[in-house]
Amino acid sequence: MRLVLVCAAAALVLSACGNDVPAPPPAAPPPGDHARMASAPETLTVSGARVRETPSPEAEGQALYLAYAYSYDLRLPASSLAQIHANHVNLCEQAGPAVCRVLSAQVSGQDGSSPYAVLDLRARPDWIARFREDLPGELGEAGGSIQSEEARMEDLTTQIVDGEARLRARIALRDRLQTLLETGGASVEDLVAVERELANVQADLESRESLLAALRERVETSRLTLQYRAAPSVTAQSNFTPITQALEGFAYDFSQAVAAMIRFVAGFLPWLVVIVPALLLIRLWIRGFFRRRRARREAA
Repeated sequence: MRLVLVCAAAALVLSACGNDVPAPPPAAPPPGDHARMASAPETLTVSGARVRETPSPEAEGQALYLAYAYSYDLRLPASSLAQIHANHVNLCEQAGPAVCRVLSAQVSGQDGSSPYAVLDLRARPDWIARFREDLPGELGEAGGSIQSEEARMEDLTTQIVDGEARLRARIALRDRLQTLLETGGASVEDLVAVERELANVQADLESRESLLAALRERVETSRLTLQYRAAPSVTAQSNFTPITQALEGFAYDFSQAVAAMIRFVAGFLPWLVVIVPALLLIRLWIRGFFRRRRARREAA
């Protein structure tokens, strides 16, 4: 009985150490809140949005996991930029962390004529859809506009399906190791080896579960990035604007030129230690050459 346990433990350890062990064929994930293939033919439900598609025989019934990200570049009057940014932050916070979460929010230059702000958040697709639908009207009332917008999609199907298959394989390995521990008749050394391998499998299992949870969150929610820039003011422009801008930049340009000169001198000074003695030696050699030449002519 002891020999059987030792052989089984060795086989399990070797199978756990190799990452190339064939995993069970990937099966379609169970229905959940993430993107899935709808029951109606030629209809695909992806992150809350329906897309018409003719499925192939191989892909029919296979879930697709698609992660969406949206980015906007907004132009707003300088006076209302910070308020619009604050309204968007409050709108996400009021929805609650289960619906919308602010990843980062930043405002700079509020006291100047060119303020700038950034808002990065992650929310459910339905909340993102309503926000995008209301955004043009809100900006129009504030005197702003959408300068540019971008939508990106990333297919995470392979990563999630393969990850779930490997996760099931690790769970089966953990269960076999636990069964082996519960079987009596093994030596202390064998039990220690099995317990050590069981701990490694459990740690790897938790890591894979965390990775899959992060991937599923990217599918079940969408990311939205907003950049707020101040629109140029028409009243601030005049015929003397270029002169004003040149005068404002004079001090900066002058300081840059002085800094460049200082850097040049600082880089050139060490070479004087070599160049000055070399020039003196060359001068002495030239004087000696002509002195010897003159002496030869007088002697002739």
